Amino acid sequence: MTSLLEEKLRAAFPPEQAHLLAEVIHEAYNDLVKARDFSELKSIVGELAQAQKRTEERVDRLALAVEELAQAQKRTEERVDRLALAVEELAQAQKRTEERVDQLAAAQERTERAVRQLARQVGGLSEALGGSLEDLALEVVPEILEYRWGMEIEFCERDTLPLRNGEYEFDLVIRGQVERRPVLVLGEVKSNITESEVERFLNLVAQVTATEEIRPLFFGYRVERAAKELIRERGAVMVTTRGKYFPE
Repeated sequence: MTSLLEEKLRAAFPPEQAHLLAEVIHEAYNDLVKARDFSELKSIVGELAQAQKRTEERVDRLALAVEELAQAQKRTEERVDRLALAVEELAQAQKRTEERVDQLAAAQERTERAVRQLARQVGGLSEALGGSLEDLALEVVPEILEYRWGMEIEFCERDTLPLRNGEYEFDLVIRGQVERRPVLVLGEVKSNITESEVERFLNLVAQVTATEEIRPLFFGYRVERAAKELIRERGAVMVTTRGKYFPE
């Protein structure tokens, strides 16, 4: 490029001047090109800087989003931990409840066994006591009737008699005579004489058919006030284990 320019300059300038001018013009051209390139480079660098800035802004936003996500994840993990703790506490409470239910079931079973055992014991005691009372009645009542009524005893035992609808085993059946008239005494032996038992027994006695005069009698340790009144009203008598007789 310098040689061509120098040849053209030689047409108007001496060779030395033409050579010098050619070099000066060449260097100036090179400097101009470099300045233009620098300007373009500067523009490119500016654009790159803007792009970098935008990238950094995106990275910052991404970092912020990642931080928020990390915080949300942390809060989620804390909730999960609390939920796991609550589930564990619920499981423990359920376990304790099941243990209590098992204990209650075992206690209920023991109670039921104790009740059954008590029922058997009470039943046995009742039978033993009932038998003893009946035996005592067979000893005491005839003597009382001999003293109170002047009754001549002919028969005194437990006995089963026919009713209008079936039959019934009476605790005490005494046959004899009072003032030469045949009398049939039907006795109910109970440790505690209640009004309902008096009513029930008197209804049974009413179903007995006999040629003798029938007299109902009760024998026991105690008698309720209402039972006493009913015995008196229905013409029956009561003899206690201590030998008391009423009504007088």
